[in-house]
Amino acid sequence: MDLIRLGHFELEPTERTLSRDGQPLELGARAFDLLLVLVEYHGRLATKATLLERVWPHLVVDENNLPAQVASLRRVLGAGAVRTVPGFGYRLELPVVLPGATPAVVAQPVPEAPRLAVPRRFWPRRMGALIGRDRELDELEATLASATLVTVVGSAGVGKTRLAQELLSRWAEKSAAAVAWVSLQSIDDARRVPSAIALALGLALPENIDGFVALRQALEQVAVLLVLDGAEHLQAELATPLVELVTQTAGVRALLTSQAPLGIAGEVVYRLAVLTVPDAATPRDEARRYAALELFALRARAADQRFELNDANSSLVSDICRRLDGNALAIELAAARVPALGLAMVLERLDDRFRLLKLSGTAADARHGALHAAFDWSYKLLTAAEQRVLNQLGAFAGSFTLQAAARSVSDGSIDTVEAIDLVTRLVDRSLVSALPSDPPRYTLLETARYYARARLAERGELESANRNVAGALLELLDVAYHEYWSLDETVWLHRYQPELDNVRAAIDWAATHDRLLAVSLYGSAWPLFLESDLGAEGRNRFEQTVTQIDASLPMARVARFWEAVASLESTRKYDRARYAAELAAALHDNVGNGRARYYSQVLLALNWRGDDRAARAAFEVARQLEDPAWPARLLAHGALSEGALLVSRGDFPAARASYQRAVRLALTTSERQALAATVSIAELDVTCGDLVGALQLGRPLALSLRHSGRHETRLELLAINFAALLLAGEIAEARATGAEFHELAMRLDADRLHSALDAMAYLACLDHQYTSAVRIAACADAAHAAHGQLRRQPLEERMRALVQARLDNASADGWQQPALDVRDAPDEAAACALALGLSQ
Repeated sequence: MDLIRLGHFELEPTERTLSRDGQPLELGARAFDLLLVLVEYHGRLATKATLLERVWPHLVVDENNLPAQVASLRRVLGAGAVRTVPGFGYRLELPVVLPGATPAVVAQPVPEAPRLAVPRRFWPRRMGALIGRDRELDELEATLASATLVTVVGSAGVGKTRLAQELLSRWAEKSAAAVAWVSLQSIDDARRVPSAIALALGLALPENIDGFVALRQALEQVAVLLVLDGAEHLQAELATPLVELVTQTAGVRALLTSQAPLGIAGEVVYRLAVLTVPDAATPRDEARRYAALELFALRARAADQRFELNDANSSLVSDICRRLDGNALAIELAAARVPALGLAMVLERLDDRFRLLKLSGTAADARHGALHAAFDWSYKLLTAAEQRVLNQLGAFAGSFTLQAAARSVSDGSIDTVEAIDLVTRLVDRSLVSALPSDPPRYTLLETARYYARARLAERGELESANRNVAGALLELLDVAYHEYWSLDETVWLHRYQPELDNVRAAIDWAATHDRLLAVSLYGSAWPLFLESDLGAEGRNRFEQTVTQIDASLPMARVARFWEAVASLESTRKYDRARYAAELAAALHDNVGNGRARYYSQVLLALNWRGDDRAARAAFEVARQLEDPAWPARLLAHGALSEGALLVSRGDFPAARASYQRAVRLALTTSERQALAATVSIAELDVTCGDLVGALQLGRPLALSLRHSGRHETRLELLAINFAALLLAGEIAEARATGAEFHELAMRLDADRLHSALDAMAYLACLDHQYTSAVRIAACADAAHAAHGQLRRQPLEERMRALVQARLDNASADGWQQPALDVRDAPDEAAACALALGLSQ
């Protein structure tokens, strides 16, 4: 007989009977099936899903059927025989004696720990106001109100602990629930966590059962918020028992702080970002309202009551907070150094931040006592492979793609797929940040980058890491170069402009460590500098890399290097552009690259700056190479060059047709090219004498360019509008346009000043400042020669002729032209300032 005893009841599963003291009891079929399952799970929770599946197999029924059958059991067995675990299921509370068992081995429910009758509230001492986290605090409170397991995730020092403290305090004030704060820093075994929680709640747990089981029983009907601070080193061991704790109790909620999520179903992850920091362009009064600066000011004033954040020092404080990535711990530690060092010295020493930013004395929690200790804690929790990848990523100067990261860290021990997995694991651990971009990009905040690079230096791996990153950047730039000619400009910039910081750092490193990489990087990076409106920076890097050229380098790489020089110097240093274009064309011809040779020939023709034999010969070679199937951007370069030659020749209708063709071609892929062609049309109108048409085109275009990033195009247009306004007699507007041109050129690219010098001399003549006009004209002559311009453009020639005519008329009226030594001529900036009446 398979008789089972349930307290005072006898159950015979085979006969499907239930009796008490030999008297049979009435029980429905579904209730009997339900009882059999509860007996099988005696002392344990039987979930609703399990009961529905076992009692109503192969049927889809509403879970509301369960309470009705449980009520039937309670009417027969007694009200306390079956316990409801709200939201989860049921548990049989009667003692169970299985067939053949003796009373000594009666199966009983697991002994219960005493229940918490009067909840005690414990939370750590509050350390002043929480700065700049009002929104995050509200969001976290709302999240916790609807979830039972929440993990606050963030990088070391970002402020997770402080936010959790404030949340716990607010929760305790608003709710009748118990609260408990448990620091996990000193706990190295997850089995000790239940005891720590019990201690925080003033609860004694029995020693003869599993701690988490006892904790579940003790807290089964208690509303309590548990805050577990610093769970990253126990996350694997804590995951399952924490889920069981919150799912098998009625009112337990758990809030964890960690550098990584638990990674389990049901967990809600709240990622805590750094404090907001103003950018360099933010006005000072507005910058002081940013959270990072507020925190710095509060902590600096706590260290020295004389400190005040004001207009005089807000820029320095902003710089410090930016350099520290808005990291709360780093900001607090830096502010504490202000009384001893002053703001300027703190900023200057941030390159050595790990020695600078330490807390005096002994901190109760080492992670919160010094910046280096906080990162050491995080680093030691990584596997050896994760540590190696983090170190390697420190060689990136800016954000990076997952592919570039994988390329830079993969080697014989780590392949590309594993590298991608390791990077994503570092994102989970808050050591690498995922940026909100599409496609995704990743970055190390500056402090994490310093830490990783220090690790590389300790291991003697910094140079190899820099080489790997430079190699990855070159692969990316080569792809970018090929896509540049056909991909839409906006899409191309979105894809590659974020690489600028990495490109700069790679060129800097390669210029002193690897000549081939230096030459190759510069050669493939020129479209990025040009399209990012950073032509001046690209030109300045010429001296940095040109010394790396030698005969041992691959010809194709050297050809693209000189192509880069010609592209960046075009219409500025004409002689250098011609030299570079001629070299590039010959080298491209030698390696059989017809398209690249075409482009170089077009640049060569353009930079002769006139329709002479050399220019015509260069363009004729390009014309013979041209293929209508080539990308529109490449063909537009040819149309622009042809238009310039036709203007110089005086064939204005044909020049207009070429420029219009360039506009049509450029509109398919390149706004910048289309704008450049439009500016050329405006210049052509001025040259032809159509000042009305030129200004109708140039005025609104200049206004629109103020709000774009096309500064080089805007500079060119301002010079043209300046001349047009002078010729039209609009002197006041011309003066304002000239001043705008001068200010922009001085800020971005002083090499462009020479293009307006003849018009500046004419302005001086109109102001009857003839001596100044002579000096400015002499400067213009010297500038054109210095830039390698063999002859003036038609509009420049016209302005120079007007200057000479005015000077001749003034001489006829008795004005004496001074004998001017060319060495006394002002430089280009001073000449423009002289014409505009600006102080230097």
